Amino acid sequence: MIALLALACVDDLAIPLHFDGPAGAAWLPESADLPFERAVGFVSNSRSGKIVPLDLVEGRLLTDDASASFLRASSIATGNDRQLRDIAAFASAGQVMLWAVDVTGAVLVQAPYIVAVGEDNVPEEVEPTASEPLFVDADGSGDAPTITDVAVRAGFTTTEDWSIEYDGTRWWAKGSLSGQQVGHPVSGETYTSDLGELGFVLEGDATVGDRFEIHTDTQVAEWTLAGRPTALADDGSHLFVAVDSADPLVGIIDPWTGAWLGSVALPADASPWRMTLSASGEIFVTDARSPALYRITFTTPADATTASVATIPTAAPLLDAAWQTGTLTDGTLFERVFVAPVGLQRVDVYDALNGTWFDPNPLDAEVAGIRISSPISGLAASVDVVRLQQPTSWGAYAEVPALTVSTQDGFVFVLDATTGCAVSTFRGPHGPNEILDSSESFQYALLNDVGPDSDVILAYDEATGEQIAMSDCPGLAPTELWTVTYDSPTVSWVVEGTISGPQTARAHEDQRYLSDTGAISFLLVSGTPPATDGDNFSFIVDRGVLGWSYTDRNEDGALTPGLEVYWEAPARPLGFQFLSGPTGGGWDDLDRKEMTLLPLENADEVARIHVDGGKADVSWE
Repeated sequence: MIALLALACVDDLAIPLHFDGPAGAAWLPESADLPFERAVGFVSNSRSGKIVPLDLVEGRLLTDDASASFLRASSIATGNDRQLRDIAAFASAGQVMLWAVDVTGAVLVQAPYIVAVGEDNVPEEVEPTASEPLFVDADGSGDAPTITDVAVRAGFTTTEDWSIEYDGTRWWAKGSLSGQQVGHPVSGETYTSDLGELGFVLEGDATVGDRFEIHTDTQVAEWTLAGRPTALADDGSHLFVAVDSADPLVGIIDPWTGAWLGSVALPADASPWRMTLSASGEIFVTDARSPALYRITFTTPADATTASVATIPTAAPLLDAAWQTGTLTDGTLFERVFVAPVGLQRVDVYDALNGTWFDPNPLDAEVAGIRISSPISGLAASVDVVRLQQPTSWGAYAEVPALTVSTQDGFVFVLDATTGCAVSTFRGPHGPNEILDSSESFQYALLNDVGPDSDVILAYDEATGEQIAMSDCPGLAPTELWTVTYDSPTVSWVVEGTISGPQTARAHEDQRYLSDTGAISFLLVSGTPPATDGDNFSFIVDRGVLGWSYTDRNEDGALTPGLEVYWEAPARPLGFQFLSGPTGGGWDDLDRKEMTLLPLENADEVARIHVDGGKADVSWE
């Protein structure tokens, strides 16, 4: 007899919480094809082989039965020995299909989730099954032990082969994807595998090598490719997979049948890593080994026979890329690909319409993007425009297409896709302010007079109190300490930043100074008596960019010890959106929320960032 494993049987099992190394994310928006009435997310795990469904709107684990809202949907088990990363989700006619990259086996995993919508519109998940136990009498001794009451459990059982073998002293259970089990089956007692994948009752005697074989099935399929799959992307109807091999390529797969629809060859020395798709179906592929971005264009969408590949030189090999589009302030349409060059701690911007690299800082001779000041983990484009927190000079709040950037030190930042610059905090980039600042770090900068009396001053704007004018491009000026030191032989002041380094341009009194990259500007006002060698000013500037490093659970704007912790090892973020508020029509206000889903691999949690709300508001654990 085959039964679902009762909850009581696994109370004492060492089953981890919902996430065990969350590493990849996908989402499905509200649509007629989705068997739920809201946007849902899926998070893959790198240490458990599970995919966890999320209710993106309510900020909780998904409930797939509206009549039992207290019950949470089962996870999708693919095998405990798998290390899942990139994931893609598809919905059609009330069914949901998931795909993921398994790093351990270097294979693709196809996992059906919802197979139908039953009565009362309740989604039906895959029902796990198990074969009848097959006994193998290894030495032909005639032993005849039995296994009965075989039990499987949705969310724990997957498609795999189990072997229960006797070694002369005890029985051992091993799953082809669950591995060797710690707990041992004992004759006459109910046995449950370590993580609840399989249960049974074994009885009878055996000799060395005797074994039972049981096959469990959840319709999960494994696909082997001619190489190592590294990334997934989709257009809603096709699955694209980047394959690193002797013949690197991007494959096209039917997500429902698994049929191979064709492939696009990449340059022979390519090492494809991550992908991003444009709205028109172009694919941009990063290279983890060579300084290149590959652009795949189709004459007929997703038809490999009509594809062409262009190589775009980059500043370094690329960790990630994200495509974004929108309109500039003058109404001009743009399409840009944002890339993260390895080792440069910045985000560069490629103009996909003009075929050139976009420079957010024309004052600098180098065509480069915005410094992030930390190694980057991943990039994600917003689905629609984001309402910025910093008002314009007209008092309005701009709405722009955006990018979120996760970094290895636990931060997430936002870039304005129209300018390539970082999105600023309410105050924005700033230095010492005569009106606002009194802290030691941001005290008003006075002359450090090291020689004969001098009274040169570093002027400030009487209207705003700002002593240092910062670049109009947030993120261009890093947070750093600047020193301005008088040099009598040249009758000028030497300017140096702890990060920006010595500046080529020297400062002169009574002339507004602009640093080499335009990061900072100030005015030295001469005095009587004049400056002498060594006289100096020092001040700290703050980059003032919008970012998050923890989930503000109590929404007090500060990290609360014991309740909130800093994020650890953010993975690649995912942009998504949903509509909230009344839906009755008329004057009802329907609010569109732009969000980012952030798997935190080391912390075993997933954060939800309300990008246009300026806060990280939900954390799944």
